Amino acid sequence: MNDAARHTSRRGYLVAAALLTLMMSVPRVSAAQDITGEWEVTMDFGGRPMYATLNIAKKPDGTLAGKWGSDDLSAVKLEGDKLTFDRTVRFGDNEFTLNYAGVVSDGKITGTLSSDQGEFAANAARKKPLSPAVGIWDLKYAIGDRDMTARLTVSQKPDGALNAKWVSERGESVISNVKFQDSKLTFDRTVKFNEREMQMSFEGAVQGDKLTGVNRSQMGEVQVAGTRAGAEAIGKWELTSVSDMGTWTIHMTLFPDLSGRYEFFGGEIPMKNVKFENGQLTFALEVGPPDQTLQLDFKGKVEGKTLKGQMTSEQGTSEITGKKLPPAATAAAPSAIVGTWEFTRETQQGTRTNTLKVKPDMTATYTMRDNEVPVTDFKVSGDDVSFKVTTKFNDNEVTMEFKGKLEGKTLKGEFTSPRGPREAVGRKTD
Repeated sequence: MNDAARHTSRRGYLVAAALLTLMMSVPRVSAAQDITGEWEVTMDFGGRPMYATLNIAKKPDGTLAGKWGSDDLSAVKLEGDKLTFDRTVRFGDNEFTLNYAGVVSDGKITGTLSSDQGEFAANAARKKPLSPAVGIWDLKYAIGDRDMTARLTVSQKPDGALNAKWVSERGESVISNVKFQDSKLTFDRTVKFNEREMQMSFEGAVQGDKLTGVNRSQMGEVQVAGTRAGAEAIGKWELTSVSDMGTWTIHMTLFPDLSGRYEFFGGEIPMKNVKFENGQLTFALEVGPPDQTLQLDFKGKVEGKTLKGQMTSEQGTSEITGKKLPPAATAAAPSAIVGTWEFTRETQQGTRTNTLKVKPDMTATYTMRDNEVPVTDFKVSGDDVSFKVTTKFNDNEVTMEFKGKLEGKTLKGEFTSPRGPREAVGRKTD
């Protein structure tokens, strides 16, 4: 290599090294975080926990909108990992504004609400979908010619794992390996009879408020039928409270495990001692700091989708009336659809997999033959899911419409196109 060539080569090396150093020194800009969806906010007031539901959505123009409980937020902004918004609280003819500032990281928001009166911590985490198996199930089955009853309680831990408890007249069983997949609830059960121990397994299908399944053991199979306890009361309610202090609109949510939250000025108070028997709903609330607790006791009757009762405390009595909101008004079903769904079918050319991706803000895309297109008319109402997909083949546009039902991690339905209907089953992959 002559001197000119060596000089050119060395200059090229130095330029490449300089470029590499420059690239390494430039700060990396992280991808924009997806803040949309439902978040559970946790707060502390003098040692008493309070919660709130924060819902953030993206508007058509790309800006953000939000709700804190039932109230609209203003000035919602996400700049980098900094989330800010304003929350206005109204009390009679009075109102004041709280300013929120938080940092978004790893599916959590760490922040504070502040006003002229001071500030307090308000941290949040994404709400996890509640498994359809969660709840209290009243079971009936027969052993020989003897009719038996039991109560199965399925609960969900913060990480999404399930626990269960089976109690009958013969005592409590030890349950392990609780799983819910493809609308099937399964677990292992150890039963003790005096000094004898028996191993059983259960497999059942959850369909709304019904549970049908089979108990299997070395003694054979036993058919089990169950109904969800408290089904008439479970869900979200819009309540109207009338007292000497005025008239208020309040939301109340009763969960399948018969725990609940009662909205109180934008926050949610845990409901205590919830009981529902023969249409009668009772519960208690505790408000105020721990050293100045005020207890409120509710007693009312559920008739269809209406509720009527009274809330009493040492300060007086309020008349409560309410109506049950439809499932679409709650977040359980929409949050369950969020994720990636794969639709697989066999064709003459082999197996084809199409992918539906649903974001927390309820927008979606559909990928077919490596061609990703936006989904239109995406709707979720209870367990019903529908959407449309328009694709182009050469110069022609073809629209397919999907209608189906959400069953755990399975989406069963039918695509309808100009060629006619076609059955489709999607399975959730994340």
